[in-house]
Amino acid sequence: MKVSETDQNAFGLSEPDLSRARELLARIRVLQTELDAVLGRANPQNSLELHDRGIGPAQAADLRARLKSFAEDWERPEAAIYDKSPAG
Repeated sequence: MKVSETDQNAFGLSEPDLSRARELLARIRVLQTELDAVLGRANPQNSLELHDRGIGPAQAADLRARLKSFAEDWERPEAAIYDKSPAG
């Protein structure tokens, strides 16, 4: 589900209301991810909606480039401990 400019026109939303709708949608997606984790359901796409978090293409590319140096270490089997919740 996306809130786009078309949706703004279709629902007659003002810019502040559209912004609030986007914030709520981002929160819903975060909660859905947390719920899936609690229920043991994997995210089949294993992706984040960066746009919903205020990260544009240029910033995403910069982050990807900076995090690339960690990828090899992060993919090692012993790094799986970081995927586990500290609570449980």
